[in-house]
Amino acid sequence: MKKIRIESILENIIIIFLIIQPIFDLKIFYNSISTLIRTVIIIVFFLIYFIKSNNKRKYLLLIYPVILSIYAIFHHINAINFTSLVPGNFNYSLVKELLYFIKMIVPILLIYVLFKLKITNSKIDKIIQLIVFIMGFSIIITNLLGMSYGSYSDEIIKANFIKWFNNSENYTYKDLASKGLFEYGNQVSAVLLMFLPFIINKSIKEKNWKNFAILLINVFSLILLSTRVAVIGIMLVFVYTIIIILYMKNRKNLKNIKIKNFAGSIIVVIIYISILPINPMFNRIYEMNNQYDEIIQVDSQNIVDDESNEVEEDGVYNNNNKNNSIIENVGTKKVLEQNNYSKKEEQIKYIQENYKRKNIHEQFILRSYPYQYDTEFWTTILNLDIYTRTNYRYIEKQMVKRVIEINNNKYDKIFGITHTRVQNIFNIEQDFIEQYYALGILGSIIIFLPYFLLITIYVYKVIKSKFKLCSIDNLLSIITIFMIFGIAYNSGNLLNSLSFTIYFAILYYKLYNVQKDEGGENVYKEYLFKFKKI
Repeated sequence: MKKIRIESILENIIIIFLIIQPIFDLKIFYNSISTLIRTVIIIVFFLIYFIKSNNKRKYLLLIYPVILSIYAIFHHINAINFTSLVPGNFNYSLVKELLYFIKMIVPILLIYVLFKLKITNSKIDKIIQLIVFIMGFSIIITNLLGMSYGSYSDEIIKANFIKWFNNSENYTYKDLASKGLFEYGNQVSAVLLMFLPFIINKSIKEKNWKNFAILLINVFSLILLSTRVAVIGIMLVFVYTIIIILYMKNRKNLKNIKIKNFAGSIIVVIIYISILPINPMFNRIYEMNNQYDEIIQVDSQNIVDDESNEVEEDGVYNNNNKNNSIIENVGTKKVLEQNNYSKKEEQIKYIQENYKRKNIHEQFILRSYPYQYDTEFWTTILNLDIYTRTNYRYIEKQMVKRVIEINNNKYDKIFGITHTRVQNIFNIEQDFIEQYYALGILGSIIIFLPYFLLITIYVYKVIKSKFKLCSIDNLLSIITIFMIFGIAYNSGNLLNSLSFTIYFAILYYKLYNVQKDEGGENVYKEYLFKFKKI
């Protein structure tokens, strides 16, 4: 009886912890302290369940942290043998690097904790609904009250949703798109989009006003966020969710799913399509295209002047070769040899006089990788075509590539140049790419191995069971996981943030559960890891 009570208390604590996560994501609480609190709570729960287990097989779980620790040692040794042209070598910190590793494995520990708790599917669904309600409703209310932060800025929005229909004051997307009181719009968008398939599924399986209201809140809050991830993702999620539900209904002859139950989803889709044309996301695309056209037009007018520029004639850089191969050889020895008559003083003068006209972001050239320490690199960048040099993501990666090139250490590809240094140069807005430069090939494999291993094992078991161990939630989970990986690659800042990965752990827990009315008991308990015995 006492054991049951303790288990119940631990389960309730974790449930409460998951439900209040949106509070930690508010701008006012978003800091290193809140991250530390989350990390400590999850590690403590992992240790509780690890220590409670009497089975010796539990020590197999230590293989992963041991491998990661060994890698971390070599990662650090490689990090201290680092040379760059910039004083301070981008300020590597062992403490920050270790905290980054801990932050990256915490979601894996949480997945284990959830498996040990054996929270029922119905409770997980309620947790998801509460999280969506808290996040979505707060975004809607703060928008209507004009108190929300802009999705594309840290400023309070200038007009609420009502102004979308009659924007007589010509508000821009920065004035209208809103993320509530949260810190990052993209992370909130990804969380709400990740849970949307299960909210849709719940509203179809259990047709009632509460489930419909939460579905409407989920979609409407994504519309208000007005990020590309949110707006485009809504339709994508509805399409694959409905297809999966109909497929499983026919395959398993699910009596609780009736065609009339789709009415709520159809209503929400109609509302979404009706509002779509006036969404600020399209206003953003339109404005950015106009700005880009203006930049190209100005650049075209300056081409003749650039070709006859006195500094270029003196040998700073002659860009007669328009071949795209220059893009792949930024700052390499070949370019340096071709321009060995360039003088550093002339390059500095050229950069100072032209970087604004060439539309190079000041953050890049003045702070991330200061031009005065590597004039050859920035001279080459300035003379790239307009499409390339205004591609911020391209410049982000080229700066890091250049730093790696200057360091000239073959082990950087294996162990990386550290997360600390990459962040101090610039935060690359592409997960997996950022980890590749920061952790190297080996580090990236080790960090992400558990995520892909869990997917691989699940797919293997499902195929082996001839798809008997498969439910709507399982299929929704695995497709949504791959969708998230795609979003992370394109948008970045998801897989290295606890503000997202804690919710992501819930998705993996749902991946390994088959509801009783869809063909059986919990898959993980009977057929896979048998965490109960570990």
